[in-house]
Amino acid sequence: MKNGSCCMNVLNRNFRRHALPAFALLLSAGGASAEKLVMPKGMGGVPDIGAIPCEVYSEMVRIAPLGSRHSLITWSAGYLQAVTGKPLQEVVNAADRTGPAWTYARLGDELTAFCKSNPKALTRDAVLSVARALE
Repeated sequence: MKNGSCCMNVLNRNFRRHALPAFALLLSAGGASAEKLVMPKGMGGVPDIGAIPCEVYSEMVRIAPLGSRHSLITWSAGYLQAVTGKPLQEVVNAADRTGPAWTYARLGDELTAFCKSNPKALTRDAVLSVARALE
């Protein structure tokens, strides 16, 4: 039992030695959050990927293909649900019965191909094009 109490004493000393600096850090971080947040000019709201010009989106896909495609597909799912009242999966399942399968990759490819072919259009136009193909 003596060895067990020895280990507990070491743990307690280590805890006390590290707890005080950690507590001080938390207090200082709490003070920083009290400062007023000032957003840079033009940086308000949530970015609307549906309002991005296709030319910009195509560059985004070149730099970060998976994240950019995923962001537009996610936006598309919300947009299509707002327009149709149905989740994307339901819309895709209905379209699959009348033509070739709509996969995640195909949806991303269709959006990206539209933007490459129509650089002056907006990404929402790519989504509208896909929505027409899904009807």
